[in-house]
Amino acid sequence: MERSDAAALRAALEELPRQCRYHGDRTDPPAGLVPREACCDTGVAAHRRKRAEAALNRIAGEVTV
Repeated sequence: MERSDAAALRAALEELPRQCRYHGDRTDPPAGLVPREACCDTGVAAHRRKRAEAALNRIAGEVTV
């Protein structure tokens, strides 16, 4: 991955909300209820952003000049 690729991905992630409107930073799905992707439907985008940022940080070590 090139630096410009990582920058483009980070810019795209900036378009997603950082928090759920109702649950704030607590976007993990609640335990013991019906399986779902995030805390609620409103929190899906924020939860996806959090997971995508973590993945991008993991692969950032592969950035080439």
